[in-house]
Amino acid sequence: MPTYTIDRFEGNKAVLLLKGNETTEKLVDRNVLPESAKEGDLLETSDNGDYRILQKQTEKRRQQAKAKLEALKNRPNSK
Repeated sequence: MPTYTIDRFEGNKAVLLLKGNETTEKLVDRNVLPESAKEGDLLETSDNGDYRILQKQTEKRRQQAKAKLEALKNRPNSK
């Protein structure tokens, strides 16, 4: 099943990026996504077209991004 990342919301539409090929966008109605869906969430589609938030993978990705930002923030100035 394809996995997508919610890139952004534009009005009543959501722009999804295909995981592994983030240049491939898919535009869907926001109302087909789970109510709690937000930017950055990873989604999996089922055979019938339903979307499900991948909570564990989303949280892991957010923690990795946070750690990278902290590492950059705490990096000594290079001159």
